[in-house]
Amino acid sequence: MIRRTRVEVDLAAIIDNARAVQRLAGTSLYAVVKADAYGHGAVTVARALSDAKAAAGFCVSLVEEGVALRDAGVTAPILVMGPSQAGGEEEMVGAGLTPVISSHEELAALAHITRNTPVDAHLKIDTGMGRLGIAIDKAPELAREAAGVGIRIVGLMTHFANADIDDPADSDSLTRRQLARFAEADAQIVAAGAPVRVRHAANSAATLLFPEARFDLVRCGIALYGNGHFAQQGKQAMRLVTAIAQLRAVPKGSSVGYGATWRAERDSRIAVLPVGYADGLPRRASGHAQVAVRGTRVPLVGLVSMDIAIADVTDVPDAQVGDAVVLLGRASGGRSITAVEYGGWAGLSEYEVTCGMSKRVPRTYVEAIR
Repeated sequence: MIRRTRVEVDLAAIIDNARAVQRLAGTSLYAVVKADAYGHGAVTVARALSDAKAAAGFCVSLVEEGVALRDAGVTAPILVMGPSQAGGEEEMVGAGLTPVISSHEELAALAHITRNTPVDAHLKIDTGMGRLGIAIDKAPELAREAAGVGIRIVGLMTHFANADIDDPADSDSLTRRQLARFAEADAQIVAAGAPVRVRHAANSAATLLFPEARFDLVRCGIALYGNGHFAQQGKQAMRLVTAIAQLRAVPKGSSVGYGATWRAERDSRIAVLPVGYADGLPRRASGHAQVAVRGTRVPLVGLVSMDIAIADVTDVPDAQVGDAVVLLGRASGGRSITAVEYGGWAGLSEYEVTCGMSKRVPRTYVEAIR
């Protein structure tokens, strides 16, 4: 039985978005499917992209995420970007995952497991993000150390801090300064003897806005799901849908919900929706959020509770119990709700919107959402 409240994921949209990114980038795509593919379902998304030959490889953050893909039959290269590799090195190598190294400590832990058995790894350079990555002046030493323990640095990578907000016309932007530092590190690491075959730096925003950052492959996540800078030309892949469970008459002046924060200014008709903050509808959206019912935008009223939200459907007189209610994504009558809008009601980013969809909400996969 499928719960009335569900997340619908349009796999065809994800595949179309991936192909559009590849056409634009003109290079290989590694699909970022960490955090359960940003809430869309990593195993199903990775299988779909693999079957469609729409991604050359995948990026995850955790060893466990990579192993789950391998267990599901995904054979494409999988890059473990970390930093949560500690203690999982043996399982990572055993599953044929590609580690990302960004410190001497990570290299030492990996070398202890491999025991001089050749392993290919990527080296991450800190060019200005300030989180992970080896400093440029220490990178050649780390590359030489890796060669000494049988770890081949075949990939070189960095990550941009401001690609989504920098002006592509600004020659002195942080993104362009990071690119210059990456080129400097590249030259030094190759001079140190590292057998680098692949360079990559571009996330979704950089892929779209900074052509010089595309290198040998691009690492895209949010663009694949039709959000971020790609929202204008891509297809939003996720919908959050529920159905009207009850309809109630509310006399003028009566309140609804915890705290009596909303009182009817007229004789009203409200719809009880079986969805709440335990499902991914933020409580902070109370008093701001809207939903689409029969192609009409209507407000949610009162406080969003754990399992229930209330919509004022007074202006949709033909609304009936069982009617579909769209909280996020495509809806009829041009009343679609974007991830930006949904997040804005609660002060969340697009990433938080899709990642925040609760596991208790079933994911259903469709070829296309109309």
